Amino acid sequence: MALQYRIIVSIGTILLLTLLSGMALLSLHARNEVLLEVRTAFHGAELNVRDTLQSDVQHTVTLRQVVASFQGQRHVQAALVNEKGKVIAQSQIAPLEDPAPAWFARLMAPATFRTRIPISLPQYPCVVVLTSDPRSEIADVWRQARDTFLITLLFCVATMAILLVAIHAALRFFRKIEAGLLAISGGQYRARLETTGPPEFAGLARGFNHMASQLDTFSRANRQLYGQLQSVQEEERASIARDLHDEVGPYLFALQVDAKAVERIGTGEAAHLGQSIREVVTHIQTHVRAIVRQLRPSSQLEFGLASAVEDIVTFWRRRHPEILFDVSVSLPDRLPANYAEAIFRIVQESTNNAVRHGKPSQITVDIHADAGQLLVTVKDDGQGGSQASEPSTTLGRAGIAGMRERVRALEGQFAIESTRRGTRILVSIPLEMASQPA
Repeated sequence: MALQYRIIVSIGTILLLTLLSGMALLSLHARNEVLLEVRTAFHGAELNVRDTLQSDVQHTVTLRQVVASFQGQRHVQAALVNEKGKVIAQSQIAPLEDPAPAWFARLMAPATFRTRIPISLPQYPCVVVLTSDPRSEIADVWRQARDTFLITLLFCVATMAILLVAIHAALRFFRKIEAGLLAISGGQYRARLETTGPPEFAGLARGFNHMASQLDTFSRANRQLYGQLQSVQEEERASIARDLHDEVGPYLFALQVDAKAVERIGTGEAAHLGQSIREVVTHIQTHVRAIVRQLRPSSQLEFGLASAVEDIVTFWRRRHPEILFDVSVSLPDRLPANYAEAIFRIVQESTNNAVRHGKPSQITVDIHADAGQLLVTVKDDGQGGSQASEPSTTLGRAGIAGMRERVRALEGQFAIESTRRGTRILVSIPLEMASQPA
């Protein structure tokens, strides 16, 4: 159960129990009050009748007057009964304008008080019967209890309404906190909350804003450091490429010259050996040139990102002609160099992982701009999970971490979707950041 419903149910239960307890105490007090009022009224009426009848009564007229004096009283009825049990005269209590419900009357009704006062009249012996009647008192108590219950009920309803408003306001703030945390987890460190409202909420908002500000500062510092790291890496790649070209290249050329010299010896074995050396050297030179091209993307990017991506695809087509490549590149004008280099490395690493670990029959590369975003998709139909968890552990995961960091440096989004039907790399980079340094 959600926290808001737990709070509402808990407080509602407490209010209900309080209401029921209050009504139980009120009922007990009301019952005692009815008993006390009726008993007091009955004993007072009995004493009054006995005092009146202490004189020598000679006829029933006086007795009728005594009974008539109880007419309209609230708590006691009087009746004059002859020796045969016939009621000669009887009083009635005052009419009830708002009687209590039958169930409440049964709950409040005390034991009935009744007394018989015998009168010895010559020729007319009779009895004055006094009987308690609590209906008027119960009606008064009912009105008080009903009004008290309604007031208490309105108080409970008002309390619940205020509670709901307070919970709604609190949840609205916590939903903002949740949205802010989700934005932070998505890398949107510029998210901020309004520091208005109750002091507790304002304090939380200020704490959140401070955290977001610090994360934004750290993120910018990390992007700068990563940009410097990428520059160092590219310089190292260029240095290795120069060493391969300047140091290994001449030695390979020398081997070619020596192989031709061996061929000129004139014997068949020497000619065969020289030809074999030349073929091996040619093969090595081809691979060295390919490695140099992979290490130096800047030279490839001089002709545009689309050309550089096509070079990557051509590289793999020559080595794996059985794989079908589908390439679609539609780029905006004047794409910054850091964007082009990042996308080149992402496509290079993704296709490398797909070919080496996924065993695909088809690889799709799609690069285009849409709604202010530069979208890059590399999809293969090979073994699922090839990009997400390569068996080569350190190197493979480092490649994915490198792609993710390149995208993060441009404040973009990086995701890997892997199923049994293949793997898909999804990259989204905001073009509005193109003018800012990585």
